[in-house]
Amino acid sequence: VGTHGAYPHLGVDPIYVASQIVVSLQSLRSRETNPLEGAVVTVGSFHGGIKHNIISDHADLQLTVRADTPEVRAQLLDGIDRIARNTALALGVPEDRLPIVTRSTTETTPPTINDAETAARVRAAITAGLGEGVLADEPRTGMGAEDFAYFVTPESGVKGVYFSVGGTPADEVATAPGHHSPLFRITPRPSVITGVEASVAAAEALMPRND
Repeated sequence: VGTHGAYPHLGVDPIYVASQIVVSLQSLRSRETNPLEGAVVTVGSFHGGIKHNIISDHADLQLTVRADTPEVRAQLLDGIDRIARNTALALGVPEDRLPIVTRSTTETTPPTINDAETAARVRAAITAGLGEGVLADEPRTGMGAEDFAYFVTPESGVKGVYFSVGGTPADEVATAPGHHSPLFRITPRPSVITGVEASVAAAEALMPRND
């Protein structure tokens, strides 16, 4: 409910309300999710108001939600709905002006879950075909998502394995820019060759030829 910046009591400040929602959303990870479960709720975009002395009539937030299981993802999404609505009500937002939470149908992917048995077969095939030193077990450092997940959802019944192919020489990894950096670069030829050879080795192990 917009008003003049000098008379905040005559309206309801959406920037203040949205700020409280942003803070409260962090409780979904810190207080409502098992600490051993992977989960992230990030508010990556916050837009509200157009001038310093005007209290706007709306504010827009954009979020990223990541989880390792469909159950935790559903819990986070339901929690966002609950927190947005109840925080707004607690701060005096009228029923007809409550936050509208929209879930994107295009910028979303389910968790990528590798099948353990298939992963073991793929690992053995790549190691046998390309040598012991070709695979590296890297510690998990984040909650990145991948469209490949759509091929191996539990509903599909497809057993799959997603693996990454390095594109940076080993002695440069520690200082190399990340893949969202404008300075990102790879060493294409060895990366492509290794990726193709690994994929062929995996495919031949999972789909042997009947000669």
